[in-house]
Amino acid sequence: MYQYLDEGLASINMILGNRYVKVMRTEADTLKKNLQVLSEAFEQWYDVQKKWIYLETIFMGSGATSIKNSLPEESKMFESVNKYFTGLTLKVNKNPKALGLIKITPNIVE
Repeated sequence: MYQYLDEGLASINMILGNRYVKVMRTEADTLKKNLQVLSEAFEQWYDVQKKWIYLETIFMGSGATSIKNSLPEESKMFESVNKYFTGLTLKVNKNPKALGLIKITPNIVE
């Protein structure tokens, strides 16, 4: 996905550098902004996934009952985040168009 985003950004930058872009400058600028937002969203999503996988083994693994008893507030917070994250993942899986992710996750980059 990163390769496709990089290629898309390189292509749109070439288009924006062309002297004939005046006719479609607005569309090109919008596309560039959307690709940048999508790229940032994927980077943040990847970071969240790494942290989520780490915490999932702690709070939902074989020793989870002792952790839940020791850290009840943290366990509740993880369960809340886990519910949101898995729900968001299901929404993304239903929408195969990457630019549609910007509409699903409007506050992810702000």
